[in-house]
Amino acid sequence: MRIADADIGPGRLIEWICCDFKRFVPSEVVDVHTGELRDQGLDVADELLVEMPGPWNGPVKVVHRDVDRLHLVTLRDHMEAGQVQFRAREDDGLLVFEIELWACPGNRLVHLLYSHLRLAKEIQLNMWVRFCLSAAAVSGGRPVDGVHISTRWLESPERTPVRPLAPAGKSASGEAPSQEAPPAGRVGEPDASRERGRDGR
Repeated sequence: MRIADADIGPGRLIEWICCDFKRFVPSEVVDVHTGELRDQGLDVADELLVEMPGPWNGPVKVVHRDVDRLHLVTLRDHMEAGQVQFRAREDDGLLVFEIELWACPGNRLVHLLYSHLRLAKEIQLNMWVRFCLSAAAVSGGRPVDGVHISTRWLESPERTPVRPLAPAGKSASGEAPSQEAPPAGRVGEPDASRERGRDGR
């Protein structure tokens, strides 16, 4: 999501997310438990639990945090096996906020409800769209062209393991990648992609 007329920069937005993560999710359907946090908010090794209706509770752990990025990975009993990054940067006078998710279903029930019936997918999609819109509100700016979602379908999880996200400019092995990693999204069908925009209204 691109944000115009923001009152804060990328670093301050990520800091706000780390200190008050619960503020960014839709409180009517999602609850977040972080336990006691230090003054700087979420940091490496901290764990939090995201509770959603149904069997979707999501325990996650912070594995990286710097001035413009927060990186979480899923823990045992999460509905998915994967990881998510929250990033912020400036581009052409705009504040850009990004959520990149790599995931596959954690069990057969989730695979059915997510990949086939799409119930869990819609719950999760709504949460991330609302997270982006909350980021815009906190920044004091306004979304430009709504929230843009890009989804890449990969090989089935039985054949393709979830790979760790690497720092910018490096692959998971430490070598420079031949191209940028594809946007995260739905796992299930190979060689399919889609892109759409949503403004959450």
